Amino acid sequence: MGMTPEEKQLLIVRLVSLAGFTSLNTGLNFYNSWLLKPDTEVKVNVSLTPAVSAEGAQQLLAGYGTGVGTVSTTVLEGGPGFTFPVFYTMFHMVASVLGCTVIMCFRRPETGWPSLSQLIAYFPSLLAIAICTTANIGCNNASLTLVSLFLNQVIKAIGPLPTMIFAAIFQGKRYSWPIICCTGVIVGGTILAVPMSSKQSTSFTGVIVVVISMLAASLKPVIMSIVMKGTAEHPKLPSTVVLFYDTFLSFWMMLVYWLASAERERSVTYIGERPGTAIGLILGGASMAFGFNLSNYVFCQVTDPVTLSVASNGVKVVNLVISAIIDNLSDPRNWTGVSIVCVAIFTYAYLNFQAAAKAKAQADATKEIEKGLMNEGTPLKGDDLSSGSMQCCVIL
Repeated sequence: MGMTPEEKQLLIVRLVSLAGFTSLNTGLNFYNSWLLKPDTEVKVNVSLTPAVSAEGAQQLLAGYGTGVGTVSTTVLEGGPGFTFPVFYTMFHMVASVLGCTVIMCFRRPETGWPSLSQLIAYFPSLLAIAICTTANIGCNNASLTLVSLFLNQVIKAIGPLPTMIFAAIFQGKRYSWPIICCTGVIVGGTILAVPMSSKQSTSFTGVIVVVISMLAASLKPVIMSIVMKGTAEHPKLPSTVVLFYDTFLSFWMMLVYWLASAERERSVTYIGERPGTAIGLILGGASMAFGFNLSNYVFCQVTDPVTLSVASNGVKVVNLVISAIIDNLSDPRNWTGVSIVCVAIFTYAYLNFQAAAKAKAQADATKEIEKGLMNEGTPLKGDDLSSGSMQCCVIL
């Protein structure tokens, strides 16, 4: 049986939004990792002979110690030195707000233009989404100045587990044991993929920041799914309207933080010294961020939170492999973990396909039954029946 025009349109929307989501996710991650790196990073490796005094070590580092060891330095290739994650991310929010405005000029939302009254009506949910966005993007970009992109992606790969927990708590969703086991295998493979060493220095603070970003990213699609379903009191908001409010509120949160942080003085100094470079870097990142945010919202609208999380996990596998190669990863344990994650994701996709096919078959069967009942009830039209009798006929 061929697909209906509506099903074909939905399939196209899913494929286009998935393509934008995956390509821009990968591109933006590597772009941000490069952009937020210092100009250069120098590692000093000191090898001391046994029983070296503290004074001898100091002399060695000063350059005139002899016979107590060796000193070697490693200069790692850096980025443009734009190490201002919150200031940089603020412009992602500006680009998204402007982009949504342009789109709404050509296609007016069914719920009307964003307004103060609408913002107040949906404010608790929209504020929660904006907080998740601020924590996710802000902490993710900040972590790239503290840990390698590979470690960043490894930690964020366990996102499906907290997403599943949040969906069960806030939406009352229940998942089959095979799906739960697949998610558990993804987590197990992720643990194996965690590198024990990296060419880039790693801090405990950086790991905590990544974890916060991962939890915020896991909670956000659940809240978005609730808001975008709509209720009798508050109709469903289009994705562009939600994105407008989300990025608008996130911008002000980031602006307040930036004004109160040490980033303010350092970023202003950087722009004063290299204005052309700063503008180019900001415009490049903001353009990709808008495209990613829009495709992310549309993809979330046409699928469920766990599928979105697992799809993003699939993108992370690509990011993991590329960043592992860049990070010169050679430990078989890490590569085994990445392979396990890949297999678990493919298994989940198969199980999800089976569940979708079963649900479609049940829906088609229900439509056929309803169609048959309506045909049987046609001769009753025009009869003087009470509402109670009509209800009885429908049930039969």
